Amino acid sequence: MDRVSKLISNVQKQPRLSVERCVLYTESMKETEGEPMPIRQAKALKHILENIPIQILPGEIVVGTMLPDPPGAILFPEGVGLRIINDLESLATRETNKLVVREEDARILREEIAPYWQIRNIEAFASQLMPEIMEILYSGSVFVLTEFAGISHVAVNYPYLLERGFRWFIEESRKRIVELEDEGDWDVSKLVFYKAAEIVSEAMISYANRYAELAEKLADEAKDDIRREELLKIAEICRKIPANKPESFHEAVQFVWFIQSALHQENYEQGISMGRIDQYLLPYYLKDLKEGKIDRDQAFEILANLWVKTNEIVPPFDSLLELYFSGQATNQALTIGGVDTNGNDATNELSYLMLEVTKAVPLRQPNVHVRVSSKTPDSFLDALAELIAEGKNNIGIFNDEAVFKALRFAGVEEGDAWNYSTIGCVEIAPFGNGFTSSDAALINVAKALEYALNDGTDMMFGYEFGVRDAADAKPKTLEEIIEAFKKQLVHIIRLVVRGSNILEYANACIKPTPLLSLCIQDCFEKGVDVTLGGAKYNFTGIQAVGIADVADSLAGIEHAIKQGYSLDDIIEACRNNFEGYEDLHSLLLNAPKYGNDSKADEHVRLVLEMYCDEVTKYRNFRGGRFTAGCYPMTTNVAFGFMTSALPSGRLQASALNSGVSPSTGMDREGVTAAIKSACKLNYEKLSNGASFTVNLDSGILGIKGGEIIKALIRSFVELGGMHIQFNVLNQDLLRKAQEEPENYRWLLVRVAGWSAYFVELSRAVQDELIARISCKV
Repeated sequence: MDRVSKLISNVQKQPRLSVERCVLYTESMKETEGEPMPIRQAKALKHILENIPIQILPGEIVVGTMLPDPPGAILFPEGVGLRIINDLESLATRETNKLVVREEDARILREEIAPYWQIRNIEAFASQLMPEIMEILYSGSVFVLTEFAGISHVAVNYPYLLERGFRWFIEESRKRIVELEDEGDWDVSKLVFYKAAEIVSEAMISYANRYAELAEKLADEAKDDIRREELLKIAEICRKIPANKPESFHEAVQFVWFIQSALHQENYEQGISMGRIDQYLLPYYLKDLKEGKIDRDQAFEILANLWVKTNEIVPPFDSLLELYFSGQATNQALTIGGVDTNGNDATNELSYLMLEVTKAVPLRQPNVHVRVSSKTPDSFLDALAELIAEGKNNIGIFNDEAVFKALRFAGVEEGDAWNYSTIGCVEIAPFGNGFTSSDAALINVAKALEYALNDGTDMMFGYEFGVRDAADAKPKTLEEIIEAFKKQLVHIIRLVVRGSNILEYANACIKPTPLLSLCIQDCFEKGVDVTLGGAKYNFTGIQAVGIADVADSLAGIEHAIKQGYSLDDIIEACRNNFEGYEDLHSLLLNAPKYGNDSKADEHVRLVLEMYCDEVTKYRNFRGGRFTAGCYPMTTNVAFGFMTSALPSGRLQASALNSGVSPSTGMDREGVTAAIKSACKLNYEKLSNGASFTVNLDSGILGIKGGEIIKALIRSFVELGGMHIQFNVLNQDLLRKAQEEPENYRWLLVRVAGWSAYFVELSRAVQDELIARISCKV
């Protein structure tokens, strides 16, 4: 077995629920009650890094496990970790995303962890400030607020860290503490910040030294001379970094992974992204090549090790969250390709090598995001397209020119906009100097239409979650429906903005993040925690779900009225899920639909801009602005369960559309028409990103698959789209995987901005993916 195969086998087993982190975290937090919260959090992270069991797995040359005996799920009781307690008995046997649970671990969670945190976590703090929002939130039908779990969703500034090392942070923190004390501690918050910074910096060095000692111990016991030398090399590297600046490629990659693994102990595990990795690792790679310290094959193995390491953890979602975020992805994204800060192509040798590594590692993580532009070399596009055509479904593609415009619209400076990074699923952000909280909330915009048609009443639950018309005047025309929809949408967005700001305040009070604050430029210089606005750019991203369903409904209403139906007829048909209204249902289904390069696309642009304009007018808790996005995770399926029938002809409880993709089965004119439709949208206002998925049947691509994919990517860029991702799949194969999941354990599919193993998705999400596959290019 070669090294890469051995590394992959390390994480290809059923994950377990890990309580080690939350036990250590809770021990420390109990011991430090009464101290300033940033210092408490720093001491908690230090306690974890100095005491969590460590191991070096077979074949590893990049070390640092996120939890003992990976893969597994890390619990964050200060966030939403306690939700899992109600599912402890069924986790090991549930239909999807099983987690092994040890009996003693279950006891510890119930008897020791839960009693302490149930009145101290973010939800307990925030819910008291927004009871009316909690009532709607708990229905699960209108919106999801993710910052209950924590914030995360950030691109770590690894170039900034690599230039310093953590000994620099210790020395600089001590210097600033002395300066503050000499000046009479005029800013105590800064004093606390730098004391916390010193603690976490020392913890990072201790963490690496533990691995150095372990590597030396294993080297003494090794019977294989080659492995002994590898372990001694690991020990040497761990003694040096991250205390000091790395000087070699291997040291730089190990530096990155130590920070990445430690950040996942401090912060909620979603969307902690590595940024423009081919750019900041290139100088180390070229220097080592020139000096003969490394060759391409050795660099390949080091990177493959890094790729595999990102698969050590899965999120501990309970059965309800599984509906909204199916697939167990932690969305550790990395970005390759694209232009530099001056807008010139920056594709390099590592960009190509990283595509090869992605091909060799058939796992769902990392989330590989490729930046392309009109300047991207043909050779790089060829390599990218061939990889996708072969069925590598964990790649997302971003158009630099479109992203640049969106970030400039959000107030990002020109150089920072060109140097953007991707985060998590499809989010975009200035690299390393922004705290974007890019997945703070998701909104079911189809509910706004449901409320508009029913005077604020939720037809699935009977609640009056919407706004009632004081005049009790029913809309009669399409224009009046659009106005009523806007009124309901404004109401929902305002609730989400309030809830998000309260949660950001709660995070700042309960969960400041001293280590993450060293990883985002400007925070250390200002002495301000990242949760309080220490970053240069502070955004909060809110996502729209169901845009095409609303637009197709407006087109359906317009079409049906022209055919002689009244708006009352349409509303009544929707209320009855079209039972007894078969002729009208057929008419609505056959009305113009978004995704076919037709006039119906205008409705999507209208609805999306209405949404963006409302979101972006608000300010957030950290002094920045709210940004609009359009991607669903799998909330399009969960929200769909809770949404009534719509004038698009969509039936009650059916999935909503995914991102800016057409509704399932409605792209009747094929992929090229769908791309043209998607490229008509105003991406300038979508500064938090948008997901557009092309699902192709592998049987229609043939030997020219790479050429077809390349042509589609080029067309998408030329037409001004922002993001595109491909699923090259086969419907028959997916149905077989449903019947025989044990034989298709590692079948990888692209969901909605991230990749998952098909058999770990809920049946509803699986069915929706199968229905999306197009047989027409």
